[in-house]
Amino acid sequence: MYNFYKSILNGLRFAIESTKAGIRNGLAAIVFILPVLSSCESDDVTTEAGSTSIRVLLFTKTSGFDHNTREESETMVQAIADQLGFEITVDNTGSEFDSASNLNNYDVIFFTNTSGDMLNASQRSNVESYAAQGGNFISNHAASDAYGHSTASSVSGNGKGVWDWYAENVTGCSVRNSPNHTSSGFGATVSIQNGNTELTNGISFPWSDNEEWYYWEDGYIDSSFTELLRVSDTGSNSYDDARMTAHYWNRADGGKSFYTSMGHAKGKYSDTEFVQLMTNAFAFMLP
Repeated sequence: MYNFYKSILNGLRFAIESTKAGIRNGLAAIVFILPVLSSCESDDVTTEAGSTSIRVLLFTKTSGFDHNTREESETMVQAIADQLGFEITVDNTGSEFDSASNLNNYDVIFFTNTSGDMLNASQRSNVESYAAQGGNFISNHAASDAYGHSTASSVSGNGKGVWDWYAENVTGCSVRNSPNHTSSGFGATVSIQNGNTELTNGISFPWSDNEEWYYWEDGYIDSSFTELLRVSDTGSNSYDDARMTAHYWNRADGGKSFYTSMGHAKGKYSDTEFVQLMTNAFAFMLP
């Protein structure tokens, strides 16, 4: 009988020891696997955030006339970014253009009141590489006073003929010279020339607006672009005739380009209709 009870006790002792070992092994396994699981979860979050981040480059460098609208433009774009959900980087030196791989991090490049010959040859080549990858461009006002197209008979200086690709693909135009534009704050009416409701959504037309309206006669307008908005006659000269004030192009490389001649004065960047136009332009570009 003694041996019977002894064998039962030994069995219980073995079971208890086995259970302790199992618990210890189980705890060790949990301690080991938790950091692995945590690491995997962290990698997934980072990858997801990186893949969904939308970035816009706001470029403000000038080597020609400086409208000094950087702060106002940045404030406007930041408000649009908050609404549409993208990040902005502001560049006033051209350093973001130093490598094509860096430009490819951006979904849109916005040339806002840039002017003159503001990029070197390597940087210009990087912009073309960016476009070939389906990069998108928004530009406004004095951006057409940079790299005047070589065929623009009235244009001189400001990089004329240095980079015709820019006028053909980014702005779609080169403003004429002497005279370039109407007086500042000239009252005129803007009307729709194309039924692209993505770009005209939320704007009341006809749009009565005050602006420094650019002239195109003897300048350059690329025929690949589709005229979106037109300003009414602004005077008695032939170059005052009703003309383009916003146009766009769905390029063959998969990217889009949008330009408007509006944006001379600082107050423009808080004007309800203009802000809506620019909001529409960004929404049109973004994935």
